[in-house]
Amino acid sequence: MTPTPLFEPFARREERIVLTAGLIRRHRLDAWAGRFQLGTAGYRDLENVQDLHDLDVPFNPATMAILTEAACRLYRPGDTVHLGGEVRPWTQEFINLAARIYAARGIAVRVRGECDADGPIRTTPIWMSSFGCFYEELSGGENFTASHSQSFKGGRKPMDGSGMQLLDGAAVIEAGVRDIVREALAGEYVVRLAPADSPLIRADFDVTAPYVEYLKSVIPADLLDGVREAGRRGFRAAVSTEGGSMGRTTRRIFSQLDLPAGPGGVVEYRHFEERPDYYGIGVVDGVNHGVDPGKWQVYQNVGAEELLLAGGADVFFLWDPDGDRFNMVTRAPAAAVKRAVINGLEVGRSGEPAIVYFKPNQIYFMLLAFRLEHLREAGLLDQDRWGLMETYPTSRSLAELAARFGVPVFHTPVGFKHFGNACARLEEQVRDGAGELSLQDARGREHRFARDTRILLMAEESGGAAMGGLEPLRSRSGARQMLALREKDACQVGVLALALAARLHREGSSFAEYYLDRLDRYGIRNRFYERRDVTLFDESLQGEARERAMAAGNRRKDAAVRFFRGLADRFAGGELNAGRVTAELQARAGAQFVFPPVQDIFWAGDGTFIQFDGAWFQLRSSGTDAVLRYYAEGRLLEEVRQLNAALGALDLPE
Repeated sequence: MTPTPLFEPFARREERIVLTAGLIRRHRLDAWAGRFQLGTAGYRDLENVQDLHDLDVPFNPATMAILTEAACRLYRPGDTVHLGGEVRPWTQEFINLAARIYAARGIAVRVRGECDADGPIRTTPIWMSSFGCFYEELSGGENFTASHSQSFKGGRKPMDGSGMQLLDGAAVIEAGVRDIVREALAGEYVVRLAPADSPLIRADFDVTAPYVEYLKSVIPADLLDGVREAGRRGFRAAVSTEGGSMGRTTRRIFSQLDLPAGPGGVVEYRHFEERPDYYGIGVVDGVNHGVDPGKWQVYQNVGAEELLLAGGADVFFLWDPDGDRFNMVTRAPAAAVKRAVINGLEVGRSGEPAIVYFKPNQIYFMLLAFRLEHLREAGLLDQDRWGLMETYPTSRSLAELAARFGVPVFHTPVGFKHFGNACARLEEQVRDGAGELSLQDARGREHRFARDTRILLMAEESGGAAMGGLEPLRSRSGARQMLALREKDACQVGVLALALAARLHREGSSFAEYYLDRLDRYGIRNRFYERRDVTLFDESLQGEARERAMAAGNRRKDAAVRFFRGLADRFAGGELNAGRVTAELQARAGAQFVFPPVQDIFWAGDGTFIQFDGAWFQLRSSGTDAVLRYYAEGRLLEEVRQLNAALGALDLPE
């Protein structure tokens, strides 16, 4: 039976949500609060897509009210925050709930307010929320998104005034959630809601024009001119927005860039209309794999191959619903297929033309090469002025390429907040007048950077990236400045990929040929990459079945993480040398596989990294989904696959 609603969405009157001990216990909100955590992507969990008011799923009005009350601890009356979100069921209702709670506390809220030919725009890509928080000099913000996760999940990502995912503030919210539930269990806790038409809730968040100016500082004018020229020669790019928030937002951006988008334009959309079911993308054989454009269940099932073979487009791009991930499907001459396969590219149709798929690491490699070469051609590549940041499990091909150009590299744990924090530390040192800048990695090692360092690329293997411009980004009044956006920005990535696609079209070449040429030109060794995801439990389960499955999955996760971290800690403490680490791994693998010698092993902040002779491996627990991730990369495909499989099959102690 549907419970009595805790609130009426969009009500133009004050309301109160009363959290009693009975309600807390009846819906297991105490158990929810006990395990609540803001992970690498904020908070994501199961919601009821049919019933907003179902309190027996984790993502519901009660938990969102509690989370917002806890988030209020970060602000003072008179502060201003932004709220945005993508297209999932109940997104606007949850935004309304949070806005009214903030307003009742005297905290002003800004939501999106501009219009286009189709009416008011309500959805906000995550990077636009991030950019707007910084540019408008707000106190913070949130975006209601579960990004690429399945459509049955809700999500919410808080950010600070720079547009970065919370660091210290996350612990404040987590503690606040538990405090509120304890107070409710001791009696009751009352959450006050302002009227939906409160003057503190304003639909005036519009940062498209300043974002376009920022984009121009990253993508130079001559590259945009190249897209227009290719368009005049017949070049067309198709883009699937997967029914998410990127369609209407990027249509305005392309218009301001003078790049025709829409029917007959240089950019033509697929799955443009916003839909909370994402057109069923990612559902294969009845299993919902989510809408991550990097998954084959997505990029092979969006109509890309058919459109490319029919000549309807020269390249096919994909953006996920909140615009933080990007992928592409391409054509290539049949003559390139053999080399493509040998060098780790995925080939679909091998006829003339062939269809070639790319993974995010491979796309980043091409875009990094494109940007480095363009900067060098323009005389702007002073080797001391640029830096590359990548997470530990991102392909080392990027670091190899950067080294060929004399560009320093800094590695971080997974989570874009670590890139943001690294940039913030560099910016702080500049403000303090440091002559040389430094960053300390997860191992405590110092990395040096020039005072005027700019950011070439910040990349995560999962598909998120952002870039900095020739000069720091400045806020509206100029009071704030930063080296690069604090959030993944697939719009940047997509526009740069569009510029490269246009150049390749003019040259009569293809992405596959470009990728293969740059691998050889720069002598790249790390060409074969594999990530294996081990699902820990079915996240669509509910109630006690979900609790049991989650507990079993967590035991498996903890055992794997504990074993590998134990090896790293013992190595760091001098108890084990590299040879003993190799021997311990071999003892648990048996005779089925012989490990190459271990050269190094360390805890990388959120997982264990092992450098073998000729390959590397990392194990970490996902911060967004109930999976363990096993990563490996090296020079030889079969060695990488066998290494990853062997480490995933180790006989581990409970």
